[in-house]
Amino acid sequence: MNEQQLDLPVLIKESARGNRETFRVLFEHLQDRLFRYSLSRVTSREDALDVVQESFVDLWRALSRFRYRSEEEFYGFVFTIVKRRLVKYYRARRNSVPLDDTFIDENFFLPREDYRYLNQWITHLKPVHQEILRLRYWSDLSFKDIAVTLAMSEGAAKVSHHRALKKLTFFAQQHESYSRRTTETFTD
Repeated sequence: MNEQQLDLPVLIKESARGNRETFRVLFEHLQDRLFRYSLSRVTSREDALDVVQESFVDLWRALSRFRYRSEEEFYGFVFTIVKRRLVKYYRARRNSVPLDDTFIDENFFLPREDYRYLNQWITHLKPVHQEILRLRYWSDLSFKDIAVTLAMSEGAAKVSHHRALKKLTFFAQQHESYSRRTTETFTD
């Protein structure tokens, strides 16, 4: 079912009433986004699956308290649940988990562009910039959805996204310049 055919207010309302079939439709609609996002934050595919599964259990329990006002607000609600579940994941492991440059490429096929090169520089960004890039590229959220998720204006999300991309471009250019100098040294 594509996004245009999805009637989120009805699915949310029915799921909140305990309708498992409508919740299954929500699950199918959200699972890939949530998995990609979770995978960008943890070290293994199994951990990402666990985080997503636990997030859906939390979503099932929380839907009765959610009041639908907009699609962006719903996605913000869902990603807040996932972020809280990730905090619990980190607390349980008592250490910070770095992004693994090759993990996504080896364990999960991304149907869009390959972002593995982005990973090698993303950890050097401010946390809010990292989060915006993860939500934008791993979870395919719009700037409106990102703004609601991170409690900022849409304009602030766009500006932060632009700054993050500028910084990543700088990192990539520095790396390319260094690589070129190193290659020239060895070939001379």
